[in-house]
Amino acid sequence: MTQPIIEFENVVKRFGPVTVLDRLNFSVQPGEKVTIIGPSGSGKSTVLRILMTLETIDDGIVRVEGEPLWHEESGGELKPAGEAHLRHMREKLGMVFQNFNLFPHMTVRRNLTEAPRTVLGLPKAEANDRAEELLDMVGLVDQADKFPGQLSGGQQQRVGIARALAMRPKVMLFDEPTSALDPELVGDVLNVIRQLAEEHDLTMLLVTHEMRFAREISDRILFFDGGTICEEGTPATIFGEPKQERTREFLKAVLDNG
Repeated sequence: MTQPIIEFENVVKRFGPVTVLDRLNFSVQPGEKVTIIGPSGSGKSTVLRILMTLETIDDGIVRVEGEPLWHEESGGELKPAGEAHLRHMREKLGMVFQNFNLFPHMTVRRNLTEAPRTVLGLPKAEANDRAEELLDMVGLVDQADKFPGQLSGGQQQRVGIARALAMRPKVMLFDEPTSALDPELVGDVLNVIRQLAEEHDLTMLLVTHEMRFAREISDRILFFDGGTICEEGTPATIFGEPKQERTREFLKAVLDNG
């Protein structure tokens, strides 16, 4: 086994009196596609928000490529990370949000070129070439000069995927990427993610309620319940012969409703 690209060690996250992550331990290997499933409130999206430094942690250590995310080393000890360290770590990760989070006042092209130019210092021509290549990949090169409000939800989410990829992240995080979409638009977005998984050696960590898609795309499934991992395994094991009664209950409920 190589060094994990993502590691959570005894991570605790509380919101007031509620413990959302309870001494959480897991790791993801480079190139691995891991999907987190579980009921609402089980801590799934919180994991992604911690990785994107949108939520802090109360205890434990998170590492990305072996480097502490929320801490930095000083004199052989770990201290809370400063803003420069957090910026450096954020460049390793790209996130696709539930509600697209595109800049409404920028064209599609500028949504893709803004961060590569301002954060990575890419020349305008190179940033534009990268944007065109990614828009072609998600089937939206003809929409480059439109604004997000002129696109369908499915198109906006595909732009969101392209925008995250424009930063050349080591890890792609997907937080319920189809939950805000009309049912007929879901397929196009899932096809783009499927293509990414099949054709690129990206590490991917997904939170989704699309169980059939999770089964198809994942190397490993983590079932969260109460802020901990109740069960983990291959898709064949989790969906075919889950060991825990709680996993069986959850899957029966969601698959019967699906």
